[in-house]
Amino acid sequence: MPDERPGKKLWDRSAWKDAAFFWTYLSPHKAVFIPALLALAGTAGLTVYFFYLLLQMVGPALDGVKGQPLIDAAWQWVGPVIAVVGLQAFIAFWRILLFAKASERALAALRMNTFAKIIRLPMATLNARRVGELASRLANDVESMRETLVVTIPQIIRHSVMLVASVVIVLCVSVKLAMVMIGTIPVVLVLIAIFGARIRKLSRRAQDNLAETQVIVDESLQSVISVKAFRNEAYESRRYNEHLGIFLDTALRAALPRASFIAFIIFAFSVALTLVAWFAIRMVGNGEIMHSQLLSFGTFSGMITTTFMSLPELITQLQRTLGATERVREILEEEVEDLDENGPAVRLRGEIEMDNVNFAYATRPDVTVLRDFSFAAKAGQRIALVGSSGSGKTTTAALLFRFYDPTSGKISFDGQPATQIPLHALRQNLALVPQEVLLFGGSIGENIAYGRPGASQEDIVAAAKQANAHQFITELPQGYDTLVGERGAQISGGQRQRLAIARAILADPAILILDEATSSLDAESERLVQEALDKLMENRTSIIIAHRLSTVRRCDQILVMSGGAIVERGTHDELIDRKDGLYSTLARLQLE
Repeated sequence: MPDERPGKKLWDRSAWKDAAFFWTYLSPHKAVFIPALLALAGTAGLTVYFFYLLLQMVGPALDGVKGQPLIDAAWQWVGPVIAVVGLQAFIAFWRILLFAKASERALAALRMNTFAKIIRLPMATLNARRVGELASRLANDVESMRETLVVTIPQIIRHSVMLVASVVIVLCVSVKLAMVMIGTIPVVLVLIAIFGARIRKLSRRAQDNLAETQVIVDESLQSVISVKAFRNEAYESRRYNEHLGIFLDTALRAALPRASFIAFIIFAFSVALTLVAWFAIRMVGNGEIMHSQLLSFGTFSGMITTTFMSLPELITQLQRTLGATERVREILEEEVEDLDENGPAVRLRGEIEMDNVNFAYATRPDVTVLRDFSFAAKAGQRIALVGSSGSGKTTTAALLFRFYDPTSGKISFDGQPATQIPLHALRQNLALVPQEVLLFGGSIGENIAYGRPGASQEDIVAAAKQANAHQFITELPQGYDTLVGERGAQISGGQRQRLAIARAILADPAILILDEATSSLDAESERLVQEALDKLMENRTSIIIAHRLSTVRRCDQILVMSGGAIVERGTHDELIDRKDGLYSTLARLQLE
């Protein structure tokens, strides 16, 4: 969203926070980064010193020295000039190498921390953000920070050192001329403060707009089958073009103060240089300085001018990065789930109780999804949740995983409140077999092992056999090493379902949640999947979410849901006997 806050100065409190943020990641590599900075300052100083020596070598010629004295005077500077150039090249090699090591390692740590933070965000936070936006923060914003750290900041330091050294030299040549030149510096500093705030604000807004365009790309490619099936290629192109136009408009608006800033600096320094040149010619004519001193002053004045003309663009780039840094900091400052992954393992028996649970999503607080929801399941029982779409079945499963916490009421496992069980330990005891299985782009074996990372090949094969998946896997050319393709698109729905079951078997949960696990399968695939599910549900508490009542007949308890509440409960036979009940009506429609 656009940043509506007042403009900020280049080095306000937030900017110092951004600088401290950078240092947080660079400080572990300070043994490399600080020498790189010293090397950078050294090469910048040597550049100025090189021109100084070069001018010393040619100065006598300008002052009228001729013949052998001129040659002798020049020759004494050849060795020092070559030595300085060689030393500068040697230091530059190590400076570039050390900078690369420090910056790339720091940014790799930043990328890792940002991704680890995103993946640990609560579901409520993730639902409030779009996937493409988060991906853009990790890609575009961190890349912007990389450019600043690797290119912009070194250039600012280099130009600053050259500026200071050049100012010292022109002061030594002529204080009078130097003061004319230096008098323009306060003007530049004032302009940086004025233009910098506007540039930073627009740059941040442009980063937000760019993130929105990335959202469209990610969503379109993730749902490309739907895009093509509904012939919406042109619609998605228009949608992308519309948001890209908003980004372009903001970027061009940001270019206006930047262009004005740089143009004014060019004009101001050109006028200043002309005035200095006029004063210098007068001083030569009056005999106040020699020709060689004029050349030295002109050379280093030009270096000062070039440096100052480079600084505005570099500072503008730095302003853009400060906006990107704020966005990354915002993600890193978000509250995450307390997973406590190194905590002790807890094996639950599988008893579940939900007591007067009410729930509404944070994005829709006025819409109650579950109301006065209560049930109890003993270890090993099968509990079915049936009802129409939107009745709250999948939300119930999400609450069991503690993707969200109830608005009111209590959820317990083995008589212990869910909030008192470490989150990582709780989820170790649950496994989900969803209706739409999304596999990762690796191999079949890797996808099964996702249920228990580090599982042996023998355990993976054993799980696949129990899931009725081993036969079709071994018939593939690469067997368990077969790549499943993007989101598992290269294998059928029934095969994906059996891989999900194998994954759940390998996880060995105490509580199993089946969310419409067979609803979209053909008869033969359903038979194979149902056989695998029956094996998986043995000696485990199972929560079965279903539309098709044929899959829940043998459940110990069936909860019929409507509008987020339980309207009927009982076994299949008990509910069938209620002739006017919702379950009985559904059964007549589906089973007769």
